[in-house]
Amino acid sequence: MKVHRIALTGILAAIICLVAPFSVPIGAIPDSLATFAIYIVCCTVNVKISVCSVIIYILLGAAGLPVFSSFQGGFHIIAGITGGYIIGYIPCAVSVGLLVNKFENKKWIYPVSMVAGTIICWLTGTLWYMIQTESSFISAVAICIAPFVIGDIIKISAACVLGFTLRKRLSKFVKLK
Repeated sequence: MKVHRIALTGILAAIICLVAPFSVPIGAIPDSLATFAIYIVCCTVNVKISVCSVIIYILLGAAGLPVFSSFQGGFHIIAGITGGYIIGYIPCAVSVGLLVNKFENKKWIYPVSMVAGTIICWLTGTLWYMIQTESSFISAVAICIAPFVIGDIIKISAACVLGFTLRKRLSKFVKLK
């Protein structure tokens, strides 16, 4: 069973690595599909596997693999102005994973968990951005959050449908809790 979980963790980290680099440049901070991939992963397996997958993704990117937005990689990306969002993926994954695992048969928990995870990621990333750029809270929100609300709503909507469906189908083959 341990080999199965290790393999699943690696596969899910690879999926995040494949999806996350695709992004749309919006000013200093690109809107990537990383959160979408993380939502899907956190909805489909237990919290331990999903969080480990996210951490592996971050470590691979820090090691230089081009898995971050716009196919970038390296520790300098994490140390830069967008690094807080990358680090914020971990508490986002914990939040989504815990809530979905606790209430997996309740469809309403999927968007609630993803909104909570997104807010955590926004706060982590925006605070990091403020420290890095010495920006005020208002200007950081205008740059780091406002332009991404619509895109995040779309990603959350799609991930809710996909995540709930995938979880139901995967539960027939994999122990999810």
